[in-house]
Amino acid sequence: MKSLVALYTANAREFTRDRMASLFTILIPVLFAAFFGAIFGGDSGYKLNLGIVLEDSGLVGQQILASLTSPEAGKMLSIKVGGRDEQLAALGKGDLQAVLVLPSSLSQSVDQKKQTGVDVYYDEARQSSSGIGLGVVRDLLAQTNLAVQGIQPLLVAREEAIQTHPLRPVDFFVPSVLAMSMLWLGLFGTSLPLVQQREQQVLRRLSASPVSRVTLLGGQVCWRLTVGMIQASVFLVIGVFVLGVQIEGNWPLFAAGSVLGALVFISMGYLLAGLSDTMEGAAALAQLVNFPLMFLSGIFFEPSMLPSFLRPVTNVMPLTYLADLFRQTMVGYSALHPLWLDFAVLAGCLVIFVGLGLRFFRWER
Repeated sequence: MKSLVALYTANAREFTRDRMASLFTILIPVLFAAFFGAIFGGDSGYKLNLGIVLEDSGLVGQQILASLTSPEAGKMLSIKVGGRDEQLAALGKGDLQAVLVLPSSLSQSVDQKKQTGVDVYYDEARQSSSGIGLGVVRDLLAQTNLAVQGIQPLLVAREEAIQTHPLRPVDFFVPSVLAMSMLWLGLFGTSLPLVQQREQQVLRRLSASPVSRVTLLGGQVCWRLTVGMIQASVFLVIGVFVLGVQIEGNWPLFAAGSVLGALVFISMGYLLAGLSDTMEGAAALAQLVNFPLMFLSGIFFEPSMLPSFLRPVTNVMPLTYLADLFRQTMVGYSALHPLWLDFAVLAGCLVIFVGLGLRFFRWER
């Protein structure tokens, strides 16, 4: 036991001296979380910037403008009234998502029950303009037509949210970046330092000591598991006190998932260290694994946003299941998979990585 404690302490000192390991496992993930928090930490409600060119001086134009500037519409719309040239210039700069022109003949045409054209300008190169903006304007015109004709809608949506508390985009990103930090714990905090120690013959000298190799590996793994728990604690503190994330998850399952996730990627790090001969090779292999796991595991966006031919790839990546587990157990986010499946897949990955890691791990070159 004394040997294990001594090795644990030695690994802690070695890790804190390794700036790259500390950078990739603690500092950069925290900066990622702060970055996403700064962007998405505010009110998640989307407002459409709509320009209105009011050329109609009649009653209909005034009624439409009044309905668009009402407190209820203000929750979704930010209205700017101005001249045609001014509004089109703002649209071209991206300050507006769409421009609606209410022509001078609008009230007269409505009184005479005549069809009249309403010009709608949008920028098809901008998704918010050609997609969201144009859709909102179409819906607005449809509702205006019903109101003008005196037709009362017969079907009205009754909206009910199934979440117990409103979720913001930052509630999605904080658990996801925590999962990414545990990936980096394995790639950059485990595989690279081990290859460096093997190149410097530190591992060979340790293996020749009276301490058993099981104890040596146990000390290393225990310290790196501690780092994983530090990561989880840091993200909880930052999420709650800095980003205002409302933690309403299952604490025992979150703790169990943190331990399991850290062990999965630590064992992956040992496997990659065994497959690498040099530091350069280890760095290249780590980046080769890092890129698809980060961008195809759904930690930056919902997997449903990926092209259909890439979605099966997402389902075979352990990071997908760890991020889903953290989102469910930290903030109660909608489940991508059942929790039991997340745990089962991660446990299976742990068994595979431990087996392959023991098979390929080397104490010397």
